[in-house]
Amino acid sequence: MNENIEQSFLEGRKIAVLMGGWSSERDISLISGKAVGDALKEMGFDPLILDLQSEEDAEKRIKNIDIAFIALHGKGGEDGFIQDLLKRREINFTGSEVEACRISMNKAETKKIWRDLSLPTPDFVEIKNVGSPNMKMTPYVSGENDITSLDKSFVVKPISHGSSLGVSIVKPGQGTLEEAMKEAANYENNIITEAYVDGIEITVPILGQKPLTPISINPKNEFYDYQAKYISQDTKYFQTELSLEKKDELKNFAWHAFSSIGCKGWGRVDLIQDLEGNFQLIELNTVPGLTRSSLVPKSAALEGITFNQLIVKILKLACHED
Repeated sequence: MNENIEQSFLEGRKIAVLMGGWSSERDISLISGKAVGDALKEMGFDPLILDLQSEEDAEKRIKNIDIAFIALHGKGGEDGFIQDLLKRREINFTGSEVEACRISMNKAETKKIWRDLSLPTPDFVEIKNVGSPNMKMTPYVSGENDITSLDKSFVVKPISHGSSLGVSIVKPGQGTLEEAMKEAANYENNIITEAYVDGIEITVPILGQKPLTPISINPKNEFYDYQAKYISQDTKYFQTELSLEKKDELKNFAWHAFSSIGCKGWGRVDLIQDLEGNFQLIELNTVPGLTRSSLVPKSAALEGITFNQLIVKILKLACHED
C-alpha cells in the first residue's frame, strides 16, 4: 500500500460492497462496484462483494456486515429501498438516508422542492400514467409558458431513471413530443417534459459538507447521453472556468440544492449555466457513478484526493467519523 490513508476506524469491521441490482443501470453499477471492491482490496481489506439480483435477494443476503458501500444505481439502490433495509438491520451505509433518496430519485418531486425554495430549475410538466386513459399532465411553469409548444425546445425524461436512459431533446422541426414520450415510456410510465436550457452542463460533487471542484462537460453531440457518459471517447471534461466569486456562488448553490432535499454523505448535483451566466438545477444523484473515470473521482482528483482516499472518506462519513 503506497498511500497514506487513515483507515483505523475500519479495523475489525466487515465491509460489503452492494452492486449490480435489478435496475436498467445494472451494467454501470457492476463497473462502479468492481472499482470500489478493487480499491478496498488494494488497501488490504477483504470486502464482501454482493451482486444483488432482486429485492428478495437483497433481503436474503445482506447480513453479518458492519458497513455497506452502496454502489447500486437506479431502482433499488437510489430510491430508498436498500437504505431502508440497511437501516432496519442497523447496518451503517454510505450516502443519504431513506427519505432523501426517495425524493431525489423522483425528478419531479425534487424540482418541486427546489421551486418552493426559489432555487432556479427549468419549467416542467409532470406526466403520469403515459399511454393509459388515466394519463394526467400537471404543469409547473412560470406564468403562461407552454414549454411543449411547437416553437419551443424541451427535454423529455423518465421520472426516476438515471444515466440519461430514455432521454430525448425535441426541437422545432426535430422530433415530436409523442415520439419522445414513447421513448421515455419504454423505461416507465411517469415522465417529465422540461424546458430546454442552452448552455454548459456542469456537475458539482459533494463530499461530507463540502462541494468539490465543479466539472464542466462538453459532449461531442448535443447532450450528455448514455453514449457520451459511458462509451464515447470524445466527451471532454474540464475544470469549470469561473471567477473565484462566481465559483463560490456555484458551490453554495449546489450545496443548498443538495442539503434542501436532506441529502448527506456524498452525491452529485447536476446543473446548467445558461447563456446569461445563470445556474439552473437539473437533477441530484445520491449514488453517482464510481468508476475511476467517473465525474466524482475526476473532481476529487483536482482536490488532491486519490480514488482510494475517496472511497475511505465516503466510508468514514457512513460511520459518522467526520
